[in-house]
Amino acid sequence: MSSDLTTGAASSSQEAALENERLVGSILAGERQAELTFALRYMRPVKAMLLARSRNPDLAADLSQDAMIEALCALRRGQLREPAKLTQFVIAIARNVLNSHFRGEVRRPESLELPDNLPDLSFSAEKAQEQERETLALNAISSLEPLDRTILRMTLIDGLKPSVIAERLRLNPEVVRQRKLRATRRVIDFVRSPSQTDCNPHSIAGQKK
Repeated sequence: MSSDLTTGAASSSQEAALENERLVGSILAGERQAELTFALRYMRPVKAMLLARSRNPDLAADLSQDAMIEALCALRRGQLREPAKLTQFVIAIARNVLNSHFRGEVRRPESLELPDNLPDLSFSAEKAQEQERETLALNAISSLEPLDRTILRMTLIDGLKPSVIAERLRLNPEVVRQRKLRATRRVIDFVRSPSQTDCNPHSIAGQKK
């Protein structure tokens, strides 16, 4: 069983790496749809990371736009040497944008013509609490066991059903459903916890349920 789990996780990781390589190659080739796909995929994770670090919704919204433009510019220039590491590349750029802001540096990303239907990156004050809960949930997810994180990612991000996840990971569908339910409850409990802003999210990893 452990061998099957390892094989399934490795296969999922390889698929993600290949998808990143295809996306980076398409952007480098000047495909506009690929740029839109890139924006849709990374807009929310970048904004969530910036909000978690800055605790300022308006600043996170502004800087997320700068980070996305800068990342697209870099990809167009072919600066990503390892396309499989696209996610790490984008997050690193977002961190640099935030760090430069706090150092008082002026960043002027080169002009980039974005797709006309690029999603709205604006962030209203009314959504601050909702975004904060989302950030806490992301922190809680990071404390889960690797298999549970994979199942939640495939459910929430990839939009896959338990039966499909079970097939890809070579698991029993009922096992996937149970682990998904357990992981979801743990995330919800963490977000609802009164002391959620003061505790270390990783401290819940060993709690008994």
